[in-house]
Amino acid sequence: MTAVHSNPTSSDTIARPAGGGRVSTLAGLSALYVGFGMTMGVIQGGFPTVMRAQGMSMASAGWLYALYLPFGVAFLWSPLVDRWRLPLLAPRIGWIVPLQILSAFVVAGVAFMDGASIALLFALGFLVACAMATMDIALDGLAVDLVAPSWRPDAAAAKLAALSVGAMIGTGAFVALFQSMGWQPIFLCLAAVLLLLALPVLPLVPAERALAARGDDAASPDRASLTRILADPLQRKRLALLTFACCVIFPLSGLNRLMLVDLGLPVETIGWVVGTMGPVAMLVTALVSMPLMRRAGLAGSLAAFTMLGLLALAAMAAGYRGVFPPAAVCGTVLAGAAVSGIYVALTARILGWAAGRQPATDYAVFYGIGRLASTIVMIGAAQFIAHLGWLSFYGLGAAALIVVFALMRGPVSGGA
Repeated sequence: MTAVHSNPTSSDTIARPAGGGRVSTLAGLSALYVGFGMTMGVIQGGFPTVMRAQGMSMASAGWLYALYLPFGVAFLWSPLVDRWRLPLLAPRIGWIVPLQILSAFVVAGVAFMDGASIALLFALGFLVACAMATMDIALDGLAVDLVAPSWRPDAAAAKLAALSVGAMIGTGAFVALFQSMGWQPIFLCLAAVLLLLALPVLPLVPAERALAARGDDAASPDRASLTRILADPLQRKRLALLTFACCVIFPLSGLNRLMLVDLGLPVETIGWVVGTMGPVAMLVTALVSMPLMRRAGLAGSLAAFTMLGLLALAAMAAGYRGVFPPAAVCGTVLAGAAVSGIYVALTARILGWAAGRQPATDYAVFYGIGRLASTIVMIGAAQFIAHLGWLSFYGLGAAALIVVFALMRGPVSGGA
Protein backbone atom coordinates (compact mmCIF):
# COMPACT_ATOMS: atom_id res chain seq x y z
CA MET A 1 0.00 0.00 0.00
CA THR A 2 1.01 3.60 -0.41
CA ALA A 3 1.98 5.95 2.37
CA VAL A 4 -1.61 7.02 2.71
CA HIS A 5 -2.43 3.60 4.12
CA SER A 6 0.80 2.83 5.96
CA ASN A 7 0.55 5.93 8.10
CA PRO A 8 1.36 4.91 11.68
CA THR A 9 -1.58 6.90 12.97
CA SER A 10 -4.06 5.19 10.70
CA SER A 11 -7.20 3.73 12.15
CA ASP A 12 -5.79 0.22 11.81
CA THR A 13 -3.35 0.90 14.64
CA ILE A 14 -5.68 2.67 17.05
CA ALA A 15 -6.56 0.80 20.24
CA ARG A 16 -10.28 0.96 20.73
CA PRO A 17 -12.47 -0.16 23.60
CA ALA A 18 -14.03 -3.59 23.40
CA GLY A 19 -17.26 -5.01 24.78
CA GLY A 20 -19.56 -2.22 25.87
CA GLY A 21 -17.50 0.32 23.96
CA ARG A 22 -18.16 -1.58 20.77
CA VAL A 23 -21.89 -1.69 21.41
CA SER A 24 -22.18 1.99 22.36
CA THR A 25 -20.06 3.03 19.39
CA LEU A 26 -22.14 1.09 16.87
CA ALA A 27 -25.36 2.26 18.54
CA GLY A 28 -24.36 5.92 18.34
CA LEU A 29 -23.28 5.63 14.72
CA SER A 30 -26.37 3.62 13.77
CA ALA A 31 -28.79 6.20 15.20
CA LEU A 32 -27.32 8.86 12.94
CA TYR A 33 -27.44 6.54 9.93
CA VAL A 34 -31.17 6.03 10.63
CA GLY A 35 -31.73 9.80 10.29
CA PHE A 36 -29.56 9.91 7.19
CA GLY A 37 -31.44 6.99 5.61
CA MET A 38 -34.76 8.61 6.46
CA THR A 39 -33.75 11.87 4.78
CA MET A 40 -32.44 10.11 1.68
CA GLY A 41 -35.57 7.97 1.60
CA VAL A 42 -37.86 11.00 1.51
CA ILE A 43 -35.75 12.60 -1.23
CA GLN A 44 -35.20 9.47 -3.30
CA GLY A 45 -38.33 7.41 -2.78
CA GLY A 46 -40.91 9.60 -1.04
CA PHE A 47 -41.49 12.75 -3.05
CA PRO A 48 -41.01 11.25 -6.53
CA THR A 49 -43.55 8.52 -5.75
CA VAL A 50 -46.12 10.94 -4.34
CA MET A 51 -45.71 13.39 -7.20
CA ARG A 52 -45.85 10.68 -9.87
CA ALA A 53 -49.06 9.38 -8.29
CA GLN A 54 -50.49 12.90 -8.48
CA GLY A 55 -49.98 13.03 -12.23
CA MET A 56 -46.45 14.34 -12.73
CA SER A 57 -44.90 12.97 -15.91
CA MET A 58 -42.21 10.30 -15.72
CA ALA A 59 -39.58 12.63 -17.17
CA SER A 60 -40.47 15.43 -14.73
CA ALA A 61 -40.53 13.07 -11.74
CA GLY A 62 -37.04 11.98 -12.71
CA TRP A 63 -35.78 15.53 -12.22
CA LEU A 64 -36.89 15.43 -8.57
CA TYR A 65 -33.85 13.26 -7.99
CA ALA A 66 -31.77 16.43 -8.43
CA LEU A 67 -32.36 16.97 -4.70
CA TYR A 68 -30.06 14.00 -4.24
CA LEU A 69 -27.13 15.78 -5.90
CA PRO A 70 -25.65 17.27 -2.68
CA PHE A 71 -24.99 13.73 -1.50
CA GLY A 72 -22.95 13.22 -4.65
CA VAL A 73 -20.93 16.46 -4.64
CA ALA A 74 -20.31 16.70 -0.87
CA PHE A 75 -16.86 15.19 -1.38
CA LEU A 76 -15.83 18.55 -2.89
CA TRP A 77 -15.93 20.17 0.55
CA SER A 78 -14.98 17.06 2.54
CA PRO A 79 -11.41 18.32 3.19
CA LEU A 80 -12.95 21.13 5.25
CA VAL A 81 -14.41 18.53 7.61
CA ASP A 82 -10.96 17.01 8.08
CA ARG A 83 -9.21 20.38 8.37
CA TRP A 84 -11.62 22.52 10.41
CA ARG A 85 -12.48 21.55 13.94
CA LEU A 86 -15.42 23.50 15.25
CA PRO A 87 -15.13 24.63 18.90
CA LEU A 88 -17.93 22.31 20.00
CA LEU A 89 -18.06 18.79 21.42
CA ALA A 90 -15.33 16.90 19.50
CA PRO A 91 -13.73 17.10 16.00
CA ARG A 92 -16.28 14.99 14.10
CA ILE A 93 -19.22 15.21 16.49
CA GLY A 94 -18.80 18.99 16.52
CA TRP A 95 -19.91 18.90 12.89
CA ILE A 96 -22.51 16.17 13.24
CA VAL A 97 -24.76 17.53 15.98
CA PRO A 98 -25.15 21.15 14.74
CA LEU A 99 -25.87 20.02 11.18
CA GLN A 100 -28.46 17.48 12.37
CA ILE A 101 -30.14 20.20 14.45
CA LEU A 102 -30.09 22.61 11.49
CA SER A 103 -31.75 19.99 9.28
CA ALA A 104 -34.42 19.34 11.89
CA PHE A 105 -35.27 23.03 12.22
CA VAL A 106 -35.49 23.52 8.44
CA VAL A 107 -37.79 20.50 8.14
CA ALA A 108 -39.90 21.90 10.99
CA GLY A 109 -40.10 25.20 9.11
CA VAL A 110 -41.27 23.41 5.95
CA ALA A 111 -44.15 22.00 8.02
CA PHE A 112 -45.64 25.50 8.14
CA MET A 113 -45.16 26.20 4.42
CA ASP A 114 -47.93 24.16 2.85
CA GLY A 115 -48.80 25.94 -0.38
CA ALA A 116 -45.47 27.75 -0.67
CA SER A 117 -43.86 28.07 -4.09
CA ILE A 118 -42.11 25.03 -5.53
CA ALA A 119 -38.91 27.07 -5.88
CA LEU A 120 -38.84 27.92 -2.16
CA LEU A 121 -39.59 24.36 -1.09
CA PHE A 122 -36.95 23.02 -3.46
CA ALA A 123 -34.40 25.50 -2.05
CA LEU A 124 -35.17 24.42 1.52
CA GLY A 125 -34.99 20.77 0.54
CA PHE A 126 -31.66 21.44 -1.11
CA LEU A 127 -30.42 23.10 2.11
CA VAL A 128 -31.43 20.05 4.15
CA ALA A 129 -29.72 17.78 1.62
CA CYS A 130 -26.50 19.82 1.83
CA ALA A 131 -26.56 19.80 5.64
CA MET A 132 -27.20 16.06 5.86
CA ALA A 133 -24.61 15.30 3.19
CA THR A 134 -22.00 17.25 5.16
CA MET A 135 -23.10 15.56 8.38
CA ASP A 136 -22.61 12.22 6.63
CA ILE A 137 -19.02 13.13 5.75
CA ALA A 138 -18.23 13.73 9.41
CA LEU A 139 -20.18 10.61 10.41
CA ASP A 140 -18.25 8.40 8.00
CA GLY A 141 -14.99 9.92 9.25
CA LEU A 142 -16.06 9.20 12.83
CA ALA A 143 -16.83 5.60 11.87
CA VAL A 144 -13.40 5.16 10.29
CA ASP A 145 -11.76 6.67 13.41
CA LEU A 146 -13.66 4.64 16.01
CA VAL A 147 -14.36 1.30 14.30
CA ALA A 148 -11.57 -1.24 14.79
CA PRO A 149 -10.57 -3.41 11.80
CA SER A 150 -12.13 -6.50 13.38
CA TRP A 151 -15.45 -4.65 13.69
CA ARG A 152 -15.73 -3.66 10.03
CA PRO A 153 -18.12 -6.41 8.86
CA ASP A 154 -20.32 -5.75 11.90
CA ALA A 155 -20.14 -1.98 11.36
CA ALA A 156 -21.04 -2.36 7.66
CA ALA A 157 -24.02 -4.56 8.51
CA ALA A 158 -25.11 -2.21 11.31
CA LYS A 159 -24.97 0.71 8.88
CA LEU A 160 -27.16 -1.14 6.38
CA ALA A 161 -29.61 -2.08 9.14
CA ALA A 162 -29.81 1.56 10.28
CA LEU A 163 -30.26 2.84 6.74
CA SER A 164 -32.99 0.23 6.29
CA VAL A 165 -34.90 1.53 9.30
CA GLY A 166 -34.49 5.06 7.95
CA ALA A 167 -35.71 3.96 4.54
CA MET A 168 -38.71 2.33 6.17
CA ILE A 169 -39.63 5.76 7.53
CA GLY A 170 -38.68 7.85 4.51
CA THR A 171 -39.97 5.68 1.68
CA GLY A 172 -42.59 3.67 3.54
CA ALA A 173 -44.33 5.53 6.33
CA PHE A 174 -43.87 8.92 4.65
CA VAL A 175 -45.53 7.78 1.41
CA ALA A 176 -48.26 5.77 3.11
CA LEU A 177 -49.18 8.42 5.70
CA PHE A 178 -48.71 11.58 3.64
CA GLN A 179 -52.32 11.89 2.55
CA SER A 180 -53.91 10.76 5.82
CA MET A 181 -51.70 12.80 8.19
CA GLY A 182 -51.37 15.89 6.09
CA TRP A 183 -48.48 18.22 5.35
CA GLN A 184 -47.80 19.81 8.74
CA PRO A 185 -47.96 16.77 11.05
CA ILE A 186 -45.79 14.55 8.88
CA PHE A 187 -43.01 17.12 8.51
CA LEU A 188 -43.09 17.94 12.22
CA CYS A 189 -42.71 14.24 12.95
CA LEU A 190 -39.70 14.01 10.63
CA ALA A 191 -38.09 16.99 12.38
CA ALA A 192 -38.67 15.49 15.84
CA VAL A 193 -37.13 12.17 14.77
CA LEU A 194 -34.02 13.94 13.46
CA LEU A 195 -33.55 15.71 16.80
CA LEU A 196 -33.98 12.55 18.84
CA LEU A 197 -31.54 10.59 16.69
CA ALA A 198 -28.75 13.09 17.44
CA LEU A 199 -28.76 12.16 21.15
CA PRO A 200 -27.10 8.67 21.06
CA VAL A 201 -23.90 10.08 19.54
CA LEU A 202 -23.24 12.36 22.53
CA PRO A 203 -21.82 9.54 24.73
CA LEU A 204 -19.11 9.07 22.07
CA VAL A 205 -17.69 12.57 22.68
CA PRO A 206 -15.18 11.41 25.35
CA ALA A 207 -13.89 8.59 23.14
CA GLU A 208 -13.33 10.92 20.20
CA ARG A 209 -11.71 13.55 22.39
CA ALA A 210 -9.39 10.90 23.82
CA LEU A 211 -8.29 9.86 20.34
CA ALA A 212 -7.60 13.47 19.37
CA ALA A 213 -5.75 14.18 22.63
CA ARG A 214 -3.47 11.14 22.13
CA GLY A 215 -2.82 12.08 18.53
CA ASP A 216 -4.56 8.89 17.38
CA ASP A 217 -7.18 10.80 15.42
CA ALA A 218 -6.54 9.77 11.83
CA ALA A 219 -7.30 13.16 10.35
CA SER A 220 -4.61 15.67 9.42
CA PRO A 221 -6.36 19.02 9.90
CA ASP A 222 -3.91 21.03 7.80
CA ARG A 223 -3.25 18.53 5.04
CA ALA A 224 -6.55 16.98 3.93
CA SER A 225 -6.78 17.10 0.15
CA LEU A 226 -8.94 15.67 -2.61
CA THR A 227 -5.89 15.07 -4.78
CA ARG A 228 -4.15 12.70 -2.34
CA ILE A 229 -6.47 9.79 -3.02
CA LEU A 230 -6.34 10.47 -6.77
CA ALA A 231 -2.54 10.31 -6.72
CA ASP A 232 -2.61 6.66 -5.68
CA PRO A 233 -3.01 4.37 -8.75
CA LEU A 234 -4.64 1.59 -6.75
CA GLN A 235 -7.10 4.00 -5.13
CA ARG A 236 -7.97 5.44 -8.55
CA LYS A 237 -8.79 1.97 -9.84
CA ARG A 238 -10.93 1.28 -6.77
CA LEU A 239 -12.71 4.60 -7.23
CA ALA A 240 -13.47 3.84 -10.88
CA LEU A 241 -14.77 0.37 -9.97
CA LEU A 242 -16.95 1.68 -7.17
CA THR A 243 -18.35 4.46 -9.37
CA PHE A 244 -19.32 2.04 -12.12
CA ALA A 245 -20.91 -0.31 -9.59
CA CYS A 246 -22.96 2.55 -8.10
CA CYS A 247 -24.11 3.65 -11.56
CA VAL A 248 -25.53 0.17 -12.12
CA ILE A 249 -26.95 -0.95 -8.80
CA PHE A 250 -28.60 2.23 -7.50
CA PRO A 251 -30.75 3.00 -10.58
CA LEU A 252 -31.82 -0.66 -10.63
CA SER A 253 -33.21 -0.32 -7.10
CA GLY A 254 -34.11 3.38 -6.94
CA LEU A 255 -36.63 3.73 -9.77
CA ASN A 256 -38.83 0.71 -9.20
CA ARG A 257 -41.52 2.49 -7.18
CA LEU A 258 -42.21 4.59 -10.27
CA MET A 259 -42.62 1.36 -12.22
CA LEU A 260 -45.22 0.20 -9.70
CA VAL A 261 -47.10 3.48 -10.13
CA ASP A 262 -47.05 2.96 -13.89
CA LEU A 263 -48.37 -0.56 -13.30
CA GLY A 264 -51.40 0.94 -11.55
CA LEU A 265 -50.71 0.21 -7.87
CA PRO A 266 -52.19 2.75 -5.41
CA VAL A 267 -49.57 4.94 -3.79
CA GLU A 268 -50.71 3.86 -0.31
CA THR A 269 -50.09 0.23 -1.25
CA ILE A 270 -46.64 1.08 -2.55
CA GLY A 271 -45.87 2.95 0.65
CA TRP A 272 -47.02 0.26 3.05
CA VAL A 273 -46.05 -2.88 1.14
CA VAL A 274 -42.84 -1.89 -0.64
CA GLY A 275 -41.89 0.75 1.91
CA THR A 276 -42.12 -1.84 4.68
CA MET A 277 -41.14 -5.09 3.01
CA GLY A 278 -38.19 -3.47 1.26
CA PRO A 279 -36.45 -2.25 4.42
CA VAL A 280 -37.30 -5.51 6.21
CA ALA A 281 -35.56 -7.39 3.39
CA MET A 282 -32.59 -5.04 3.82
CA LEU A 283 -32.51 -5.83 7.55
CA VAL A 284 -32.48 -9.54 6.77
CA THR A 285 -29.69 -8.94 4.26
CA ALA A 286 -27.69 -7.11 6.93
CA LEU A 287 -27.97 -10.13 9.23
CA VAL A 288 -27.15 -12.65 6.51
CA SER A 289 -24.28 -10.75 4.90
CA MET A 290 -21.92 -10.92 7.90
CA PRO A 291 -21.67 -14.73 8.14
CA LEU A 292 -21.89 -15.01 4.37
CA MET A 293 -18.83 -12.79 3.84
CA ARG A 294 -16.89 -14.68 6.51
CA ARG A 295 -17.70 -18.13 5.10
CA ALA A 296 -17.90 -17.54 1.35
CA GLY A 297 -15.57 -14.56 1.08
CA LEU A 298 -16.18 -11.45 -0.99
CA ALA A 299 -16.47 -13.32 -4.31
CA GLY A 300 -18.98 -15.82 -2.94
CA SER A 301 -21.06 -13.10 -1.31
CA LEU A 302 -21.09 -11.02 -4.47
CA ALA A 303 -22.07 -14.07 -6.55
CA ALA A 304 -25.03 -14.78 -4.27
CA PHE A 305 -26.34 -11.23 -4.31
CA THR A 306 -25.74 -10.83 -8.05
CA MET A 307 -27.85 -13.92 -8.70
CA LEU A 308 -30.53 -12.49 -6.41
CA GLY A 309 -30.39 -9.23 -8.38
CA LEU A 310 -30.84 -11.03 -11.70
CA LEU A 311 -33.80 -12.93 -10.27
CA ALA A 312 -35.33 -9.65 -9.09
CA LEU A 313 -34.92 -8.04 -12.52
CA ALA A 314 -36.59 -11.03 -14.17
CA ALA A 315 -39.51 -10.85 -11.70
CA MET A 316 -40.01 -7.11 -12.27
CA ALA A 317 -39.85 -7.47 -16.04
CA ALA A 318 -42.30 -10.38 -16.00
CA GLY A 319 -44.65 -8.58 -13.61
CA TYR A 320 -44.66 -5.42 -15.69
CA ARG A 321 -45.06 -7.17 -19.04
CA GLY A 322 -47.77 -9.50 -17.76
CA VAL A 323 -49.49 -6.78 -15.70
CA PHE A 324 -49.05 -8.97 -12.63
CA PRO A 325 -48.36 -6.66 -9.65
CA PRO A 326 -47.39 -9.39 -7.12
CA ALA A 327 -44.40 -10.41 -9.26
CA ALA A 328 -43.38 -6.77 -9.77
CA VAL A 329 -43.64 -6.04 -6.03
CA CYS A 330 -41.68 -9.17 -5.16
CA GLY A 331 -39.00 -8.21 -7.68
CA THR A 332 -38.82 -4.69 -6.28
CA VAL A 333 -38.24 -6.00 -2.75
CA LEU A 334 -35.66 -8.54 -3.91
CA ALA A 335 -33.84 -5.87 -5.94
CA GLY A 336 -33.43 -3.77 -2.79
CA ALA A 337 -32.10 -6.79 -0.91
CA ALA A 338 -29.62 -7.64 -3.67
CA VAL A 339 -28.29 -4.10 -3.91
CA SER A 340 -28.05 -3.97 -0.13
CA GLY A 341 -25.94 -7.12 -0.07
CA ILE A 342 -23.52 -5.65 -2.57
CA TYR A 343 -23.55 -2.41 -0.56
CA VAL A 344 -22.48 -4.22 2.64
CA ALA A 345 -19.48 -5.74 0.89
CA LEU A 346 -18.49 -2.37 -0.53
CA THR A 347 -18.91 -0.62 2.83
CA ALA A 348 -16.67 -3.14 4.61
CA ARG A 349 -13.99 -2.57 1.98
CA ILE A 350 -14.24 1.20 2.01
CA LEU A 351 -13.82 1.33 5.79
CA GLY A 352 -10.41 -0.16 5.09
CA TRP A 353 -9.64 1.83 1.97
CA ALA A 354 -10.28 5.12 3.79
CA ALA A 355 -8.15 4.29 6.85
CA GLY A 356 -5.39 6.86 6.72
CA ARG A 357 -4.53 10.48 7.41
CA GLN A 358 -7.79 11.93 6.05
CA PRO A 359 -10.55 9.37 6.58
CA ALA A 360 -13.50 11.75 6.20
CA THR A 361 -12.13 13.05 2.89
CA ASP A 362 -11.20 9.65 1.47
CA TYR A 363 -14.50 8.04 2.49
CA ALA A 364 -16.41 10.99 1.04
CA VAL A 365 -14.53 10.77 -2.25
CA PHE A 366 -15.20 7.04 -2.59
CA TYR A 367 -18.91 7.32 -1.93
CA GLY A 368 -19.46 10.87 -3.12
CA ILE A 369 -18.28 10.36 -6.66
CA GLY A 370 -20.28 7.14 -6.85
CA ARG A 371 -23.39 8.90 -5.58
CA LEU A 372 -22.94 11.81 -7.96
CA ALA A 373 -22.45 9.60 -10.98
CA SER A 374 -25.32 7.27 -10.03
CA THR A 375 -27.66 10.24 -9.49
CA ILE A 376 -26.89 11.57 -12.96
CA VAL A 377 -27.40 8.10 -14.39
CA MET A 378 -30.69 7.77 -12.48
CA ILE A 379 -31.99 11.04 -13.94
CA GLY A 380 -30.90 9.89 -17.38
CA ALA A 381 -32.44 6.46 -16.83
CA ALA A 382 -35.82 8.07 -16.15
CA GLN A 383 -35.60 9.80 -19.55
CA PHE A 384 -34.51 6.49 -21.14
CA ILE A 385 -37.49 4.69 -19.62
CA ALA A 386 -39.86 7.43 -20.78
CA HIS A 387 -38.81 6.72 -24.37
CA LEU A 388 -37.88 3.02 -24.51
CA GLY A 389 -39.78 1.51 -21.60
CA TRP A 390 -39.13 -0.51 -18.48
CA LEU A 391 -38.38 -3.82 -20.23
CA SER A 392 -35.42 -2.38 -22.14
CA PHE A 393 -34.16 -0.78 -18.92
CA TYR A 394 -34.24 -4.08 -17.01
CA GLY A 395 -32.61 -5.98 -19.87
CA LEU A 396 -29.65 -3.59 -20.04
CA GLY A 397 -29.50 -3.52 -16.26
CA ALA A 398 -29.11 -7.30 -16.06
CA ALA A 399 -26.19 -7.24 -18.50
CA ALA A 400 -24.52 -4.39 -16.59
CA LEU A 401 -24.97 -6.21 -13.26
CA ILE A 402 -23.10 -9.23 -14.62
CA VAL A 403 -20.25 -6.94 -15.70
CA VAL A 404 -20.15 -5.37 -12.23
CA PHE A 405 -19.79 -8.79 -10.64
CA ALA A 406 -16.99 -9.78 -13.02
CA LEU A 407 -15.06 -6.61 -12.20
CA MET A 408 -15.68 -6.54 -8.46
CA ARG A 409 -14.41 -10.05 -7.80
CA GLY A 410 -10.97 -9.05 -9.10
CA PRO A 411 -7.90 -8.08 -7.01
CA VAL A 412 -8.61 -4.33 -7.16
CA SER A 413 -11.61 -4.76 -4.86
CA GLY A 414 -9.55 -6.43 -2.16
CA GLY A 415 -9.22 -5.13 1.39
CA ALA A 416 -7.11 -2.22 2.54
